[in-house]
Amino acid sequence: MTTLSVVAIRLTRVSIPLTLVHAGSMYVIQKTERTVVELVLENGVIGLGETWGTPDVYALARRFARDWLGRDALDRFALRDVLGKSSYDNRFGRNGLATLAGLDLAAWDAVARSLKLSLAELIGARKRESIDVVSTLPAAILPQAVSRKELTGHLDVLANTKLVVEFALQQVRKSGFRSFKLKSAAYSPEWDWKLLNELREAMPKARIRFDPNANYGAATATELCRRLDPLGLEFFEDPTGELEGIARLKAAVKTPVATNMWIVKDEHLVPAIRRKAVDVVLGDLFMWGGIGPWRRMARVAHAYGLKPALHSVYETGIATVANLHLASALSEIEHPNDSGLHFLSSDVLAEPQEVKGGAMRLPSGPGLGVSLDRAKLEKMTLESTEIRP
Repeated sequence: MTTLSVVAIRLTRVSIPLTLVHAGSMYVIQKTERTVVELVLENGVIGLGETWGTPDVYALARRFARDWLGRDALDRFALRDVLGKSSYDNRFGRNGLATLAGLDLAAWDAVARSLKLSLAELIGARKRESIDVVSTLPAAILPQAVSRKELTGHLDVLANTKLVVEFALQQVRKSGFRSFKLKSAAYSPEWDWKLLNELREAMPKARIRFDPNANYGAATATELCRRLDPLGLEFFEDPTGELEGIARLKAAVKTPVATNMWIVKDEHLVPAIRRKAVDVVLGDLFMWGGIGPWRRMARVAHAYGLKPALHSVYETGIATVANLHLASALSEIEHPNDSGLHFLSSDVLAEPQEVKGGAMRLPSGPGLGVSLDRAKLEKMTLESTEIRP
């Protein structure tokens, strides 16, 4: 094997329409934007990664990519230097971590391909070939993106909950989903209580997560979650804001409590463990800054009795497959993976990544085991650049 020096990085920002209107407490959207990363090594191997597709993250990716040229893809410490030596030195915040994670994923993929190992094997071991995944359920079923006022008007009509139930049953019939995440609009506790009861009645054996994205106040969230306790949900995800609020809610309910918002870096783990604030750390690969930090979080959380799990939004097949490899490699992961790939109208990969029986299979082959579909990528492209010496 020749050198693993980085000689070029191609960045492509894409926009992909969704096949549903995602309605929740944070936004109502009909598309996702991502930045696709292709990292070229001196040995000719190309690794794939992706990250958020905002203009700010895309600009940071160009900046970081220039600093990566000539560096060894195996030298994790040197590659992370673009953020600084410590969390204190990180002047780029969450955008910086997400940007680094996208480049980092491409480096892991390139190294694994060079060594002729799957990404799971490079991370630790390839222990599972099939990973259960979660289907998102929007707060409401809408024909098009609407204003907040229009959304709340829809939620005022409690009979409309049946549309979400039917949507969930469609996902069962189509792909065999056994796990669901309801994205609450955090507007009407009565809507959420009625809808979750109807979902449980329609799917008595399904795993169901409830996620208001911390937009319910602590008192309202605690009262609602106490009412929901008898349903046996998988967990309440960010039912209210801040670590202290979640800790107080957790002490008042029987259902497990999860967060992907309030434990997002190493220094959050200790106070969460001491406070017994959550049961599940739902870590996002991009918010944690890449595979290494995510793997470290999973091991520390598990050692102290917390369960790590993988958070995801509407990502392309690249990040979706990366999460499958993480779940395969790390025995600490017991919960199904978040996934929104099945709601993208198209994907950037040449190999279809399907959900069958509520699960996805790891691709075979080295690295991620997938390749880009150039024609599809070009149709989705908003802008692209290639960084070379």
